[in-house]
Amino acid sequence: MEVTHKVEYKIRDLATRAVTLFPNQAQVQRDIRDIPLRPGVNEISVVGLSPTVIKDSIKVEGNGAATIVGITVESLPNRELFDEVYPDSDSDKSDDDDDDSDDGEEPEQPGLLEVTEKLVELCDNLKRAQDFIQNADERVKILDSYCQSLNKREGIVVQDILGTYKQEREKAHADRMTGSIQEREINSAINKVSREHARLQKLDEKLKNKAWKAKAKVQKIKQKKHRKRMAHQQERLKERARVREERRRVWPKDCWTVNIQLEVNASFTPMSSRRGSISSEADFGRRSPTGTMEIDEPASCDLVLSYVTISAYWTPSYDLQLSTTNCTGSLCFDASLNNTTSETWENCKITLSTSQAAFCGSDELVPILQPWRIKMAAPMGIGSSDGDITNSKHEVRERAKFHNRSRNNFQVPGARATMFSGGSPRQLQDYQMQVMMLEQTNKKRLMMTRQEPQNPQLVMQQQAQHQAQQQARQRQMQQQQMQQQQMQQQQMQQPQQMMQQQAVRQQAQQQQQQGLSPQGQFNGTPSHGQMLPPQHLLPGDGSLDAIDMGMDFESGPDFQSALDFHESLIEETGLTTTYDLHGLKTLIPKFTPTKQRVARVKFTNVFFGHTIVAKYHAMAYLKARVKNNSKWALLKGPGSLTLDGSFMGNVTIPRCSSGDTFSLSLGTDPAIKVLYPKAEVQRSTTGMFHKENSSVYKRSVTLRNTRASGKAVNLLILDQVPVSEDDRVRVDLVSPKGLTTDGPRVPSGAPGSETVAGKDWGKGTVRLKNSGHLCWEVTLNPGKSAKLDLEYTVSLPSGEAAEDCTKAT
Repeated sequence: MEVTHKVEYKIRDLATRAVTLFPNQAQVQRDIRDIPLRPGVNEISVVGLSPTVIKDSIKVEGNGAATIVGITVESLPNRELFDEVYPDSDSDKSDDDDDDSDDGEEPEQPGLLEVTEKLVELCDNLKRAQDFIQNADERVKILDSYCQSLNKREGIVVQDILGTYKQEREKAHADRMTGSIQEREINSAINKVSREHARLQKLDEKLKNKAWKAKAKVQKIKQKKHRKRMAHQQERLKERARVREERRRVWPKDCWTVNIQLEVNASFTPMSSRRGSISSEADFGRRSPTGTMEIDEPASCDLVLSYVTISAYWTPSYDLQLSTTNCTGSLCFDASLNNTTSETWENCKITLSTSQAAFCGSDELVPILQPWRIKMAAPMGIGSSDGDITNSKHEVRERAKFHNRSRNNFQVPGARATMFSGGSPRQLQDYQMQVMMLEQTNKKRLMMTRQEPQNPQLVMQQQAQHQAQQQARQRQMQQQQMQQQQMQQQQMQQPQQMMQQQAVRQQAQQQQQQGLSPQGQFNGTPSHGQMLPPQHLLPGDGSLDAIDMGMDFESGPDFQSALDFHESLIEETGLTTTYDLHGLKTLIPKFTPTKQRVARVKFTNVFFGHTIVAKYHAMAYLKARVKNNSKWALLKGPGSLTLDGSFMGNVTIPRCSSGDTFSLSLGTDPAIKVLYPKAEVQRSTTGMFHKENSSVYKRSVTLRNTRASGKAVNLLILDQVPVSEDDRVRVDLVSPKGLTTDGPRVPSGAPGSETVAGKDWGKGTVRLKNSGHLCWEVTLNPGKSAKLDLEYTVSLPSGEAAEDCTKAT
């Protein structure tokens, strides 16, 4: 029985050759070099592949003196232990200083020690003098006692005894006097030294108190440093715990294991032409002339393992800077690299590819001017309307929405709680639910307390519509959150095919959400950023790009300014664009994307225009049209907008091919003042036999460019007249004159002021469309104002009333 030679490699020990990131997946190439082979069957096992790897995408290539006879891929439990791969290091122990125990010697007052010693010496001398006096007194007592004992004795010579007594008594007295003198002198010296000692003692106490205070101050500083050191240590422990938890989040339960069977024959024959062979010319050169390989000669080969994995992708992001003074722009193209697999790709070449990208156009935030249709109303008294067709239903509804958005523009407290300190998904969901309910309640209240008179049926219809929209948004948000949570939980548990389908759905959701990025505002308060209208301009003409603005784009020169980053190598092949990042990169598994600079693009001849739909919102919406004069296409992605050096907010850059143009809504421009008063209505009855009720409606739009300097601004003003759906209702346009449906443009407009300087306001033209829309194109000079008049009549049989028959959208 032939013994199989087995060699096992862990995926983390293999070098990464290259990584190609796609918008929803990544292709990885791993090198397995110098694999030791033995004659016969060799089994090479690569364990630890991320469970996010697509099984059918695993391929093996290479070169060497062997033949691939089989490849098996199986999912096995992860045999490695998390604590062994990522041990919890205990190196950060408390490194408290031993300064507390190093007290040192206390300071002493100079001379105090000598005075103390002298005082002790005097005290000792005093004791000796007192003892000397006491000795003399005791001797006198002994003499007295001896004399008293001589009364009864015989043969005593009194003269001799008295002489001895006298002699001894004089000696004792002399000794006592000497001791007394010494005692007085010593006491005097002691008193003098004691006073000096007391003085020095006080100075010594002051010195020690001062030293104690200094030591306490130093100790306080040490304690503060200790607390700071402990706080830093706690932060390090928290950071280590965070990193450990992030690693645990990508720690796989099951891993893919690739088993590669290689066959090496003792009698070697070149196999480079045979299918599945990985023979190399270098090995051919080492063979013997007979074409056989010695049994003891070692063999080796190199393999390249390539596979595709989900949970690793890249997304584009931009930094757009526009200038209204010189009509130029600059776009920084960045790439956000994401890797949430269980693998780390170290020191490898990273390439970005767009072969699987599916991008769409950006959203426009200019109001849609809907057709205005009227017809004969029902007879008076039976479900009839009030005959008021001054305002269309869409106008009333858009004004109500605009009013509600302006009133509901607020910052909900506690928003930062969801952004910092690790808010859980459940807390985020509850917070978003509360915000949705609060907005819904405020909209209801504002709808009920609005001062404008409206039809009760219309109010109820609007309230029902708002409720339905809020409920639909709430359900959609809940579904998206549930799907995201399910996808995160199932990525490590379900089969590989289900994981791939979930990744595709997640990519679709991300692309849908990118189109809903909030737009910035031009030179205004942040609240206006939430008041922008929908995307399209006209139902039949598309966006503002379809309207002839009279602007020809010219390609400007290519800017070759110095860049502060390594420029990527960009290559386009068919529908695919690849970006080779400079140098070698390392991608570790983490849930925070890594941003890399790809390129920088300069724009010239950026066109800025204003769109005004005063019928709905009395404000001017600024829009920029940018031509992509670079050699590559721009991908759809989020970006930040800076206008004239001021940060405006976030925008969505649409996909734009080389040479094409794209438009961006920049919010409202408060420098353009718009006045749109209520319509003036004049009613009359004409005819002798067939009487008709005729109503004349007069409206006007007054525009003012408050910028006193600069150049003229281009304005597009949209208004409308109703379109009759009944032959008995006739609508005639009185002013502007000379207009025909879908006919040529005619001059229109008048100065906004009657002064001589106000006559040079600019110029304007108007065109009438089939849907009853009037489109003015006005060039308004700085500091000037213009007035656009609109007048039309509505005629219908006497006793009848007209009603709005526009279908709700």
